[in-house]
Amino acid sequence: MAALTFSDIGEVGSKGRTGGSYLVQVTDGGVNANAVVYSGILNEDVDGAPRCYGVFPTDAGIDELRNATSDENAQFNPLPAGQVAHPWKWVGVANMTHQEAAEAGILARLDERSELAGRNRPGAPLNDAKRFPPKFPVKRADNAGFYVSTTALVKNASLPETDPGHWWDATAVNYGALTPPLRDLGVELGDFGIAIRRDNGTSRTFFFADSGNGQKIGEMSSMLFRALYPGNNQEELLASFIVFPGSRTRPITSDPARTVRRLLGDLSTTSNVGTMIDIMAAGTSFARLNATPELMYEMNDVQPARPRKLADMMHRAPGLDVGRNAGRSKKIADALQTHGYDPVAAQRAADAARPTLGLSVPPPSAEIMNLKIPKP
Repeated sequence: MAALTFSDIGEVGSKGRTGGSYLVQVTDGGVNANAVVYSGILNEDVDGAPRCYGVFPTDAGIDELRNATSDENAQFNPLPAGQVAHPWKWVGVANMTHQEAAEAGILARLDERSELAGRNRPGAPLNDAKRFPPKFPVKRADNAGFYVSTTALVKNASLPETDPGHWWDATAVNYGALTPPLRDLGVELGDFGIAIRRDNGTSRTFFFADSGNGQKIGEMSSMLFRALYPGNNQEELLASFIVFPGSRTRPITSDPARTVRRLLGDLSTTSNVGTMIDIMAAGTSFARLNATPELMYEMNDVQPARPRKLADMMHRAPGLDVGRNAGRSKKIADALQTHGYDPVAAQRAADAARPTLGLSVPPPSAEIMNLKIPKP
């Protein structure tokens, strides 16, 4: 019977936390399984939204303009004499040099104020306008009060980068931001996953359409964030995730449903997929889950009146908020079921792998069968 292998990768952070999120890789299982499970606090990503970054100096967008640069502490000050660009570069808005904008016919939309002169590229000198001209943010054609916000993944390559339709809109699709810890495990832009709110089981499928920095997880588009936490009360309410490295389609689609249903169906045929669900429910690592056993065994009568299955002799210790919590595991399992997890197949696989109770007496050998006992 196929069984999954769980490998603890490491501990990373999420919104407001430097740790507490444990990455566990799920592999093998005889079904070519490749998934990563973890839990964390969600952080809202608004990149690609129409009103994401407001024009300087009003900065009236739903995100701060400095977050559209390579330096979260970027300062928008007039440049000193002899300097043509700031030490940071634009990363979250469409940006161009003067010449590029002129050639594209959108020079009127280029915001060429000295305070907004971004570095041409990492490491470029800040005082060589001829070889490394500064880049400036591009305003939206439909609303000059906002810049064109971008995402790491392109939505429509047939449109120019200065067209908002070129990028994914955080308010219109469920996407996640790909960060180094997941990228190191083979997750790519366009790959799929499921996010589940642990306390009530609300869930959504998503794909990775943006990118982030740091040793953290949990940055999700506005649409996904608001679907799980409409009250913006995520701070102490963990979400659990399962993501599938290498799952993206070609061409890339924002609808993971079909692929996720197939992958969860495969995982359902393994004998210990329940352990994966318990890890997601507990928000911990595989090692920590096993170190806090909550699954208890008991037999109340020595000679039961009827044959009893092993499942009938198990119960879960009540009141524990760590380890395999029955109620929370059920919420995770129920949520996964809406996306393709098959609990009947999982139970069948678990039953087939479970050792039988009692002694097993092998049939007598041929030598024993042919043994002749002499008469006294």
